Amino acid sequence: MNDSGLTTKTLKVFSLVCLCIFLYMETACVWPAFASTSEDNPAAPPSQIQTTLTADLAALRNPDGMMLVAGGYQRWVQETAEEGVPARYTQTGFGLGVNPAYAKGSLQGEWQPAIFFNLRLKYDLYRFFGTNAGLLSFPDADAKFGRHEIEDREGTEEKATGHRVLLQPTFYGKAGPILIMNQTDLAYYRFSGDGPYFLDWEYDTLVKDGDSVLANRTQFLVPSWKGPGAAVLYAGPYYEITHAVDADITRQRVGGQVYWVPADTFRGMNKPRIYSQIGINIQDRNRQGELYMAIGVGADFNL
Repeated sequence: MNDSGLTTKTLKVFSLVCLCIFLYMETACVWPAFASTSEDNPAAPPSQIQTTLTADLAALRNPDGMMLVAGGYQRWVQETAEEGVPARYTQTGFGLGVNPAYAKGSLQGEWQPAIFFNLRLKYDLYRFFGTNAGLLSFPDADAKFGRHEIEDREGTEEKATGHRVLLQPTFYGKAGPILIMNQTDLAYYRFSGDGPYFLDWEYDTLVKDGDSVLANRTQFLVPSWKGPGAAVLYAGPYYEITHAVDADITRQRVGGQVYWVPADTFRGMNKPRIYSQIGINIQDRNRQGELYMAIGVGADFNL
């Protein structure tokens, strides 16, 4: 339905290859390191509980957007690894987010059976305000939804609700000092608007009511600076691919990123963070060859 040369079959093959590579890396590299550190760091007692509140503010460019998110989680730690990092745990949490176009509430559960694998299940409820391009309907999957097309649809936004169920497995690997993360999103959507296709801002794609979006991102993080406690600066490249199943829309991005924790604590905040991404859309129906940017700040508050 679009000019993409990448099919759903190719995406599945790519995801399978990534999975196999990371399973090998975790078995050959991460697990032996984890086992050795476990001998030096005794397991945390099963009753260890961590309760944390979080807050983040992020802004995007191309497409433009901003989101304020606050939430919290409770974590039951079964085992810790190097420097007290939780290696095995279960977790439940909630989140509340708002921007000028919509608000959302989230419930999630998380399970990490080993230091190299994490699985998250999340439910999001959206409420679109009917302004600021919050929820726009499109007649078919071939419709364009670039910057000018969005501007032309001003005033046609719908007041509606949306639902998303997200399954998100994440694999972690390490090659020398380089941290490697591979994360996959399996998202299912429902909307109450007119449709039949809707613009989803989180993945910047067209989604049909009852449709799914697949996304896979690989990040390489090099520790460029280490301060006292949890203070650290990571930098490195990333690659991301997303695919809306029914609309058959695929986007690919490649770029660089920075994640900086300048201090272990600051004015009551735990692990204050600044993070940024800049990349180029190497495959995108509306923005191919254009830059994408994101920047955010946040902090945790341990109770």
